Amino acid sequence: MECGFYETDITPPLGSIIPGGFGARYNTDILEKICARAFYCAHEGLSAAVVVLDACGITLDITKRIRTRVCSFVPMRENEIMVMATHTHTGGPTLNWGEEVVTDPFYLELLVRRAADAVVCAYNRAQTAQLLVGHETLTDVSFIRIYRMKDGSLKTNPGIKNKGQVLGPFGEIDPDAGVLVAMHDHQPVGAVVNFACHPAIVSGTQTSADYIGVLSSEMKKQYGQDFVTLFVNGACGNINHINVFDEETTKPGRQIVVGRELARKAIAAINRAVPAGEEILHADKTISVRLRKPSAEDLLTAKKHFDKLGDSLPLSTPREPDYVETFFALQAFQIAADKKVERDVYLQLIRIGDVCIVGNPCQMFVAYGFKVKQACGGHVFFSDFANDYCGYVPTPECMVPGVYEARLAPTSGLESAAGDIICTTLVDMYRGM
Repeated sequence: MECGFYETDITPPLGSIIPGGFGARYNTDILEKICARAFYCAHEGLSAAVVVLDACGITLDITKRIRTRVCSFVPMRENEIMVMATHTHTGGPTLNWGEEVVTDPFYLELLVRRAADAVVCAYNRAQTAQLLVGHETLTDVSFIRIYRMKDGSLKTNPGIKNKGQVLGPFGEIDPDAGVLVAMHDHQPVGAVVNFACHPAIVSGTQTSADYIGVLSSEMKKQYGQDFVTLFVNGACGNINHINVFDEETTKPGRQIVVGRELARKAIAAINRAVPAGEEILHADKTISVRLRKPSAEDLLTAKKHFDKLGDSLPLSTPREPDYVETFFALQAFQIAADKKVERDVYLQLIRIGDVCIVGNPCQMFVAYGFKVKQACGGHVFFSDFANDYCGYVPTPECMVPGVYEARLAPTSGLESAAGDIICTTLVDMYRGM
């Protein structure tokens, strides 16, 4: 088998919009550069590539443009290339959301070129290698962010100040830290690390890869500056870094703790890794999933909010405390007026030996990641944010008021059955490989 790795700089210029919030933030500083990191492998005439971008999300159009550019330089097929985002909330302007958060076509062109170039350069650097796979358990840096309250309701991130009203987390995290590492002359040269946790720790107006940047730098300290670490974010739709019962988890700089702990576990997994195998297999499929529409009650609630604002509606901006309700009220009417009742969801699997990288474009709740892993067995690296962005997919019991991830918007629009539909399709694809 031959493997190659490469990383390129995709840091946006200062003054760029930062996606990840209800309104536009413009970057005024760079905490660390953000990157496109690529892994290429080939065996017996078949090849595969994964490129992961430090971005909040990507669209299918971005994926197609990256694939097209790669294939113009090297003899690969487009469905052999998987493109992912880490979901950092301090990346470049790659998504449109709401009234203010918009993409920048000039940045997208840079992103596409640099991401594709990372794959091409990884291809050019392919050398004989052995792939190993290992796992460790990491339990103290990620937490379910939906809680059962004492009044029986569910609430996303209720806040440290309200911990007295909290019974406990509604669900369990996925503690698995999986690592696929390439060894050349018995030395690690690059790795793919899989773990599930929202990278929404760094706030403000600094461009940052969040804890993924710390992970990368720690792995370079261990294995050398040429070592490339791709981070595959798992089923993290309802997982973040905050433990509502522990104020330490909310303090600035927490991304350093998370990144270092993840790196420590990744290094331990590499030290205990076993051969992964070499056979390369591919599968991809596009399915249609129904979209939710606002109910009459939703529209009435939205109208009441607008009536309350009256002539001050134009003044309800992301800088105002009531804007969250304005945002969702606007979305209710916009979605109601949209004729579309379904959307395409593109799914992709890349299997390398005993390891299967599952590419899913939704922010799946962790229960769905468990479901796919348990059904497929082996070494499954489940990914959210692969190839496209289709929004949150909560479990049906979390489709209730108080759960942010269930509120109807461009970030959460698929039917409540979407998770089971997607999981069933992924498992069928895996079994058919």
